[in-house]
Amino acid sequence: MGQEKRKLRVERNTEGGPKGKRSGLSDEDSVGDTASVVSLNSDRGSYDDGIDNGNDDYEDSTTTSRDVTTFGETLEDKFVEALDQITEKSANVRTTALNLLVTQLSQNFRPDLMLGRRETLRDNLERILKRGAPNEQALAAQVYSLSAIQVGALDPDLATEDFTAIKPCLQSLMLDHTASISVRAKCCEALCIGGLLAETCLQDVANLITLLEPLFGAKGEKLVNNKDVEKLVEKSDAFGIGASPAKSVKIPKASTSVLAATAISGWSLLLTIMSPDYLSTRVHRWTGILQGLLDHPDLEMRLCAGEALAILVEMCELTEDSEDTYSESEETDEDDISKMRNGHSNKKTNMKVLIEKLRELSVESHKYRAKKDRRQQHHSFRDYLHAVEDGDGPGFVMRFGSGEVLEIESWAKKRQYDAICKVLGSGINRHLVENMMIRQVLELGSPKPAVVNSPNSDARQAKSDRQYLNAMNFKVRSVNRGKNRDHRMATLEDY
Repeated sequence: MGQEKRKLRVERNTEGGPKGKRSGLSDEDSVGDTASVVSLNSDRGSYDDGIDNGNDDYEDSTTTSRDVTTFGETLEDKFVEALDQITEKSANVRTTALNLLVTQLSQNFRPDLMLGRRETLRDNLERILKRGAPNEQALAAQVYSLSAIQVGALDPDLATEDFTAIKPCLQSLMLDHTASISVRAKCCEALCIGGLLAETCLQDVANLITLLEPLFGAKGEKLVNNKDVEKLVEKSDAFGIGASPAKSVKIPKASTSVLAATAISGWSLLLTIMSPDYLSTRVHRWTGILQGLLDHPDLEMRLCAGEALAILVEMCELTEDSEDTYSESEETDEDDISKMRNGHSNKKTNMKVLIEKLRELSVESHKYRAKKDRRQQHHSFRDYLHAVEDGDGPGFVMRFGSGEVLEIESWAKKRQYDAICKVLGSGINRHLVENMMIRQVLELGSPKPAVVNSPNSDARQAKSDRQYLNAMNFKVRSVNRGKNRDHRMATLEDY
């Protein structure tokens, strides 16, 4: 048997004819182990790849241009698909679709996607807020916040219309003591973002401020009778109080520190767009309430109260020298209003006591507090102390886009930036560059033209785009090569 194999090798090596002519071999021997089937198909596969793809540079350039062209279409298809899926019967499908909407609306600025679909999205979100599971309700509130930012850039009046329509559902959930705390907190954030963007409805914003106060321990404003309402309307021009005050609403007696801290943050956010006259008639009652919250055991509550105090002192220009009492005429008029509306006395804020309290918290060293909490409290309250005592701003500077700089020198502006940044997450840079409404709120002006290959350009701005295009390139190459591999596997049967 060994001699026959050696003879076979000699005949094959000494044969001078073409490679395909193998006389004397049976069909069984023609596909033996020594046949070069794989290498033959690999060579042909590489040739096919060369026909389809050409060189690497040509493939990358054509694929990139094609992906840039179809990027908007792919995003729109995903948006429409997710919009359809939030009405499915499966809870998992709805949750996945809502998460996809959150990702798309935060990472991309495409207000044109909302054209023709805004009312459909709003109706679907209202349906989920009324009948959905707690996790769906929280996601729906988050989607509304993101859609309000997109729609507001398209048309502020449309954002106001959406806020007016969805506000009752969000308010009902926020005030429902049987709902989940996370859902109530998300609804509170959505209401405050909607109120910030729909600032033309200042009466609605004032009513929302009243609703938020009991959530962190403040007593809401109450009216005694219709006569007091008439007096209030007559004196509203002088003291900046709305002519149609909100009715008293039953608020849950207790709320957790998470919801209370969220309510304080949203409440202070809404104060940043109110008129000085509106704030001046309430500032002394509010500073007293917030000063009492500085002793709260929860760190987040103390920090939110301290920031709200810095905002109030800054906007109302309270100083130690302004602690004089009212004149008799001012005291009489405001006493009528405050007893009807606010229920607080005309005592001025004791700035010396407030400054001393902030200084105490900035150096507090109680061992029953965590070391990390003490460090964060010291850092934050030192800034609040300088704001109340010396009128210093946060001094926050951030670079983004094509060499643009965002300078935040006031605590009101910082509260607005923090609220928007919390909603958008990592997509804040894209919106700062392209979203005119966000730029208007933060006083950034018109966007600067992008400079290609500029040394000052921010390479991190386009990182998400590069990653997406690279992934799409890899997918196209994999599909093309996969097709060729399928053909090669099919041709093996011929040999």
